[in-house]
Amino acid sequence: MYSIDLAAIAADAPARRDAYEVMFYQFQYDDDLTDEQLDALVNAVAAPIIAAIDCTQCANCCRSLDVYLEADDLPRLSQACHIHLDEVRVRFVDEDVLPESGAVGKLNVKPCGFLDGQRCRIYAHRPQACRDYPFLTPDFRWSMEQLVAGAAICPIIYHTLNALLEKVDAITARSSSAPDEPQP
Repeated sequence: MYSIDLAAIAADAPARRDAYEVMFYQFQYDDDLTDEQLDALVNAVAAPIIAAIDCTQCANCCRSLDVYLEADDLPRLSQACHIHLDEVRVRFVDEDVLPESGAVGKLNVKPCGFLDGQRCRIYAHRPQACRDYPFLTPDFRWSMEQLVAGAAICPIIYHTLNALLEKVDAITARSSSAPDEPQP
C-alpha cells in the first residue's frame, strides 16, 4: 500500500517540494487551527502509514542522518556496548560539532555504526533521537522545514506529507470559514 522504494521517493519528493511548502504556508498561517489540533490531525493521518511501513525494511534514516546525542543516551550506549562511559565518548561521539540544543555531540560515523543490515544492533538502547524519529509531532507546524528535507529520506514522512497534501485545502478552507462565534 505504501511504497518504501527509496529511489522513487528520493526522486519524487523534490518534485513535490513546492506543493509541500505551499501546504506548510497554509498550515503556518491558519490561525483557526491550533498547534494541538494540527498535531492531532498529523497523528491521525500518520498512524496508518506508520503501522503499514516496516522500518526494518528501509533503515534509510540510519544510513543518511546525523544522530545528535543527549546526555541520557551515553549510559544506554555504554550498557549496550559493555564499555565504560568514557570509552563511549572516545569511540562513538563527535563532540567537536555544533550540537542541537541540549545535545552533547553526535554519533561520529555515518551510516550508523550500530546498523547491521537493516536492523539496529542496540535497538533497546538506541539514542533518543532514534526513538523519536521521524519527529512529525509535537510541533508539526514549526518543524516543517526539516520535514520537507526528510521527505526524500523517510517513507513515513513522504507518505504523511502526501496524505496531508490531499487534505490541506479542505482543512484550511473549513477552519477559515468557521464562524468567529458559536451559532445558537
